[in-house]
Amino acid sequence: MSILRWNQVRDPWLEMRRVQEDMDRVFRSVWGQDEANRWSPGLFPAMNLSSDAERVTVRCEMPGVPLDKLDLTVTRDALTLKGQRELQQKGAEVSYHRRERRGGYFNRTISLPFEVDPEKAAASYKNGVLEVVMEKAETTRPRQIAIKTT
Repeated sequence: MSILRWNQVRDPWLEMRRVQEDMDRVFRSVWGQDEANRWSPGLFPAMNLSSDAERVTVRCEMPGVPLDKLDLTVTRDALTLKGQRELQQKGAEVSYHRRERRGGYFNRTISLPFEVDPEKAAASYKNGVLEVVMEKAETTRPRQIAIKTT
C-alpha cells in the first residue's frame, strides 16, 4: 500500500472544473461542434469569391436546389443568396442511416471586397453551380495615370 501525501494548498474545485471541461469537450465532439471535427459539413452553399481588374466573381455549389427556390440580391458591397433545398422524399417514409447533406432554408450574405455596380451583375446556373459576375464600380477600378515631366 502506498502512502499519498495530502496537499492542503490544492483547490478542491480545480479537479471538478477539469472534469467538466473534459466532458464538455467530449459532448462537443459527439455533436460535431468541435473545431477539430473536420468531417462535419460547413456552410451551405459553399462559395468561392475571386476578382480581377474588371469584375468580381462568386461561384456557389448548390446541388439539388431548383432555380425557382433561389433568390439572389446584389448591392454595392454585398451579395445575398436565399433558397431552399429539400432532401426528404415526398410521400415516402425514409430512414436515414447516414446524412451528410443538409436540407432546408439557407440565407447567406457575403461582403464583397470591392464596390460593384448592381445594375451590371449577371448570374448563370448550370449543373448545380451558380455563377454571379459583377462589374467593379468605376471608383474602385485601377486607373492608369500619365506622368508628366517638367
